[in-house]
Amino acid sequence: MKKDDFISSIGYDGPAAIVDRARKVKNAGKSLTTLLEEGSFRAATALALYNDSEEDLQTVADYYNKLAGSSYTATTIARVFGIAKVDVPKILFL
Repeated sequence: MKKDDFISSIGYDGPAAIVDRARKVKNAGKSLTTLLEEGSFRAATALALYNDSEEDLQTVADYYNKLAGSSYTATTIARVFGIAKVDVPKILFL
């Protein structure tokens, strides 16, 4: 799955990822920092997970924790937003 599709996916239906077309257009090509500054925590987390970056996941967790007063880690932040890296053969756009 392409990066912009992954960070804009809202779920899965069998072998297909469901991608929010409007969210994809809104977030396409944005950096992790930009997504965080805009408050797009789910997209930022997905981007960090897509890039397989433990450092970026920790950056998301730190930024989120500071605002929410929580104590998530790089290993738990993806679960907060319900994001998992899944290999799917097709994509459906909403």
